[in-house]
Amino acid sequence: MIRFALIVASTLGFVLTAALGNLMTPLLRAFRVRQEENEPPTMGGLCLMVGTLAAVGVGWTAACVAQPELLGTESLLTTRLLIALFGALCFGAVGLADDLVRLRHRSPLGLRRPVRLALEAASGTLVLALLGLNHCLPDGLALPGVGYCTLGPLAPVVWLAILVALAESARTADGMDGTVCGCAFIAMLGLMTAMTLLGWFPLGVLPAALAGALMAFLLWNFYPAKLRPGAVGCQFLAGALGCVPLSVGWPGLTLPLALPYWLEGGMVALQIIVWKASGGRRQLFGTAPLHRWLEKRGFDPVNIFYIFGVLAMLGLALTLQAARAS
Repeated sequence: MIRFALIVASTLGFVLTAALGNLMTPLLRAFRVRQEENEPPTMGGLCLMVGTLAAVGVGWTAACVAQPELLGTESLLTTRLLIALFGALCFGAVGLADDLVRLRHRSPLGLRRPVRLALEAASGTLVLALLGLNHCLPDGLALPGVGYCTLGPLAPVVWLAILVALAESARTADGMDGTVCGCAFIAMLGLMTAMTLLGWFPLGVLPAALAGALMAFLLWNFYPAKLRPGAVGCQFLAGALGCVPLSVGWPGLTLPLALPYWLEGGMVALQIIVWKASGGRRQLFGTAPLHRWLEKRGFDPVNIFYIFGVLAMLGLALTLQAARAS
């Protein structure tokens, strides 16, 4: 019956997101500023958030009806699921604020960096606090070939740094036609499989619902895009990639699962470090992040999508290998 619940969650995520995309595309077009007259509307990530939220609710309800023991388990499955979903929505809310600043104030950079980082840190801290209060916060991570490494009191600091860095990395990918959602779709499939191998199969309703929602959103987002995820979509996906593994006690899964996003954000971070270290005289890359670097070398959006898809598949393979080794 758990498999039936996963099917229900993914199917409902697909149907609801497709319907919301059809509804929101003309609505969001009405709020575009003149300078973006020929561009597809953003903030399509709202479709993902609403569709996933509803699909997870129905899927988890179906799972609990079929197996009532899920509600009383000592593993706190419902609590872990709600915290992971809440964390993803919190990061999505930060992205929504970023998009609204761009829209209302016509500021292409959105929220100022200190404000955005503070909001992301507050979201991550809230998730960690909820996990800690429910005794679900892991104190270490498993490393291939090394085993489980305990971080002790440094664990919350490391988890917070990962969540904020992932959110910032995903934000740099905002605007790529289909690439953000395509990579996240592959990551959700990998996460659902890894959770099955690690014994967290019932909580797969969240990645299953999100995978279905992403499949529907790609109908609107693949090149040429009719609707873009915006910062709200990118931050929501980053929150899900970070909070779901953390909530089930396997935060190390985030590292390979989010490989394309780490490369995006890593290029920007290295570019900034080298630029400041050289006093503004040297750049490590001709341009950053990675998708801009590929565009400069003549790759079109479809080929960039395929390249990032290969990177996501590599991350999926590394994730499954780590899950099997554990």
